[in-house]
Amino acid sequence: MAVSLSVPDVAAKKTPKYLVVRRAILRRIERGDYALGTALPSENELAQEFETTRMTVRNALDGLVDEGVIRRIQGKGTFIAGLGEIANTSAMGFREMAENADAVPSVRLLSRTCRVAGPYYAELLGIDPSDAIFCVRRLNSADGVPVSIEQAYIPLALFPGIEDRDIEAFSLYETYAIYGHEVVGTQERLGITRLGARDAGLLGVEVHHPAIRLDCKSFDREGVTVEYVSARMLGDRGGYAFIY
Repeated sequence: MAVSLSVPDVAAKKTPKYLVVRRAILRRIERGDYALGTALPSENELAQEFETTRMTVRNALDGLVDEGVIRRIQGKGTFIAGLGEIANTSAMGFREMAENADAVPSVRLLSRTCRVAGPYYAELLGIDPSDAIFCVRRLNSADGVPVSIEQAYIPLALFPGIEDRDIEAFSLYETYAIYGHEVVGTQERLGITRLGARDAGLLGVEVHHPAIRLDCKSFDREGVTVEYVSARMLGDRGGYAFIY
């Protein structure tokens, strides 16, 4: 069903249509009609709904992108980033650190699975061994150059439904903040290791190439462990500075 954009006063009728569309979408975000982290309808769908052109819709969305309210992800769509809620996280993950270093971050999802924690990860995460965890393995690149491989272990009880979210559109830290578990601190341990064949291939180096090993636990404001990450990083490509 098309949406009527008629307004009673003469001045409002002179408002450019892209601004009327922008304000209508912003009101929906403010009301919570579009949930944080979810995708907006496509530009074509919005153009049909508002009885206008795709270019008008794109102009309407451009302003919301500039304000940080929404975020465009190439090949995926436009996602709700909120009204400042996500951008205010105290700690930073790979994407945020890379951007602070004036690099263009990209993340390739290698695998995502759900499993029982077991004794080892249960102790690290402060949960029961029988609790479910979400495991994510990713390849991080800066300016198109592979920098690190990380494996994250996340307690599902804190983030119900996270396994169905598009974690390539938002960083894990941003996703945690959406769920109300903003990361405010980390506990890290550094070491040196040598890469096996699989990791070396992903990072484009020789087998047994030396790498930095980072083991990191992240905590929310209540001191709850929200994730445990084990990463392998190449120090000569940004390494530790690009991770945490």
